[in-house]
Amino acid sequence: MRTPIGHGLDIVGRAAWLADATAVVGGLHEKVAGTGYPNGLAGEAIPLTARIFAIADVFDALTSRRPHKEPLGYDVSINIREQGRDGHFDARLLDAFTQIAPALHAQFADREDGSAHAALAQITDRHFRQDVGMLPG
Repeated sequence: MRTPIGHGLDIVGRAAWLADATAVVGGLHEKVAGTGYPNGLAGEAIPLTARIFAIADVFDALTSRRPHKEPLGYDVSINIREQGRDGHFDARLLDAFTQIAPALHAQFADREDGSAHAALAQITDRHFRQDVGMLPG
């Protein structure tokens, strides 16, 4: 599981428009208690974006249908994330995410009508389209 971090950093390091992703790619598997990898960073030594993304990534993994598993319910996912409070996750950020998670889950869970993809496309266009236009080629 540790090898993809190096590959990810190589990828984002080659594209200036992905420079902001370096902190997320490099810090996603760190844990606020200092037990993560690749560097064993703890607390606020982990970039803020990586700490935020870790919470969102686990929420997505727990509540999404995957080839190997069915989605877990919202309440189950909340309980699992709470078990990671101050170990895996930053408690302050977990509290903030918990405030917005019910609406996100209600809006996007188990949607097969393309609405989640459409929302993501709008966000991507708004935040990245201008930078993509600067790519060579």
